[in-house]
Parts: sequence; C-alpha cells; structure tokens
Amino acid sequence: MRGFYSGLGLFVAFIITSCNSTPTYPKPKAFLALSYQKANYRLFENEYYTLPVPKRAQVLNKTSKSIELFYPELNASLYINYVPVTLSLDEMVHGIEKKLSEHQTKATAIVAYPYEEDGGSKAGVLYEIKGNAASSAQFYVTDKEKHFLNGALYFNIKPNYDSIYPAAQYIIEDLREMISQVSWKTP
Repeated sequence: MRGFYSGLGLFVAFIITSCNSTPTYPKPKAFLALSYQKANYRLFENEYYTLPVPKRAQVLNKTSKSIELFYPELNASLYINYVPVTLSLDEMVHGIEKKLSEHQTKATAIVAYPYEEDGGSKAGVLYEIKGNAASSAQFYVTDKEKHFLNGALYFNIKPNYDSIYPAAQYIIEDLREMISQVSWKTP
C-alpha cells in the first residue's frame, strides 16, 4: 500500500506542477527587419574623376586608377576601376559582359539597368546579379570618348542571396547615385 500512496503522491505533484494558468501558443513567424541609415555622401577626387562616395564606407587600397570602398557594417567591398578609353567602346563593354558571364553558373538572373544622361554625354549600365553568385552587382559608366569607370560589389562571406539581399539593395542605391553623379576631369 505504501507504494500506491507514493505513486499517487508523485502523480498529484506532477498534475499540480504541470498545470499552468497561462496558455501556451506557438511562436509567430518572424521576419528579419533590417534598417539602414539614410545615405550621406562625400566627394572622392582623383586626377580622372570626381565621385560621390558614402560617408559610411571607408576608402581603401587607393591607387591612381582604382579604389576599394569597404562597408564595415555590411562586410562588403565595392571595387571601382578607371580605364581611359583606348579601345572601341564596344570592346570595353564586351570585357565587362565577359566578367559578368563568369557569374552565370550561380546567378538565377542578371538584370541590366541602363543609364543615359540627357544629351548622351554620360551612359552606363548597372547590373544586378540575383542568386548565390560571388558578385551582387556590377556597373560601368562612360562619357563614350575618353573615360570609362567600372565596378563590382562583393560581400566578404559565402554568397547566400536571401541573407545579403537587403544589404545588396542598400549598396545598389549608392551605385545609382555614383553613376548619375560621377563627373570627369580633363586629362
């Protein structure tokens, strides 16, 4: 009988401790909510061009024709390279498209956003690369005669498009600003 009362005591203790007055609900689905500060720009100048660069980006590895803009909070680098137009413009654009084709195997889509200034004095294309490709965006802008500026955006992590998409879109807005506001210097 003693075993019966011990078992009954344990059962009653279990019932009392397991009863909870607050109901349990499943966790709601959550979405990552990232917020980025409004972009502010400063001018970067060299002997070939003037370019607005985001204040939050650090200018690294600067040479006379290239710079790296590093976004520390996003762990991303934007590599920008200047080339004087020495070949035909078609050949230079073909070189950019050849670089883009290297990302075809991992990309789900490459979307081109052409840019042309009124009067045709400046033109270019911003390429958004969707999918788990190494680069998330590439661009070129030119005056069609003397100056050609191109760049590529890389995140310093293994590519995962879903994870880097918000940050990539944020930097792509910077690229749009750079393309539209770059100005050339006379050599």
